[in-house]
Amino acid sequence: MKTVMKLSGICLIALVFNCSNNDDSNDGQPNQLTVQELLVSGKWYQESRTPGTNFTDCEKNGYIEFKANGVFYLESFDDNSGPCESLGLNEAIYTLSNNRDILIVADSEEITVSISSISQQVLTITSSDGETLTFDKTQG
Repeated sequence: MKTVMKLSGICLIALVFNCSNNDDSNDGQPNQLTVQELLVSGKWYQESRTPGTNFTDCEKNGYIEFKANGVFYLESFDDNSGPCESLGLNEAIYTLSNNRDILIVADSEEITVSISSISQQVLTITSSDGETLTFDKTQG
């Protein structure tokens, strides 16, 4: 019994010295991810667009994905000719500047969009022609 008590005491002392109440320099606030970290956090599925018609349930399977190495993927889906089918996976390169502007280059075509807002679950971008697209982390 004395051995168990000694072990418990040692474990308690080890916990007290190894665990401080201020491990972070941000005063207890959760770590804030950067725009770049949020952008490359996985696939962003189409949710809505304005102005224009809403995405169909099939189109909501479409996504964009930003990789940390500067590669951009876009996969679109359509059901106009029957079942919901992928229109293929497209690859491009992108550059993020000012934590807001994204330049996407595919072949010789360039597209610039601006991040209106970004969180761990929702990304809203605005194109140069004023269209606003909202993406989330939920497929469909």
